[in-house]
Amino acid sequence: MSTLQTLDRGLEAMDIVSRRTGGISPAALADELGVHRAGAYRILATLEQRHLVTKGEDGRYRLGSGALVVAGRFMSQYRSAAQPVVQDLADRTGHTAFVAIADREESVAIAVAEPSTRGPIGVSYQVGTRHPLEHGADGLAILALRPEAPDDIEAVRTARERGFGLSRGEIQPGTAGLAVATGAASDTDVESSIGLITLGHPDDLDVERLLPLLHESRERIARLY
Repeated sequence: MSTLQTLDRGLEAMDIVSRRTGGISPAALADELGVHRAGAYRILATLEQRHLVTKGEDGRYRLGSGALVVAGRFMSQYRSAAQPVVQDLADRTGHTAFVAIADREESVAIAVAEPSTRGPIGVSYQVGTRHPLEHGADGLAILALRPEAPDDIEAVRTARERGFGLSRGEIQPGTAGLAVATGAASDTDVESSIGLITLGHPDDLDVERLLPLLHESRERIARLY
């Protein structure tokens, strides 16, 4: 399929700017894009007009407020699209289901569903709940997709070998969690996972039965990116 070269370069410029926490100069951007400096200035001027980038006092360009607006709209649309998948997973497994994304070194729940039919006692897990990535099945699943590091904790190494994260009471005492990663660990993909949380011990989780359902839901969630 053919692409619009000008649009493609504008999007590539946005991606490059987003990776430079200290900002980037027009000359450096031109080198990265492989275009003349005048072309880089035109691209930046267009993005700046849309508030997608902004020029600092140091002459370097960084993401602008427009990028934040777009990101917020993405999250709202993503949550709305993911909710039916999470609800279906909760109903099919009988456990509270959720999708979480990585926010730096924390995991944040962005979509949560409890089984439509549940007993008198269940697990209440709120949207917006956050915790360190190393302290829950969802975070462990995300960390397992990152490149191996010498300081990886044992739980991350185990999750990498198994292909899923398993936790015991790190988020809520007396609960067990199971999760698989949904977003690839790359510079452009959202790091995320989909999982289940239930009362009890990890040994109480029927992993053999639940994993195929999690993998099926993962594929549905991955298509939303």
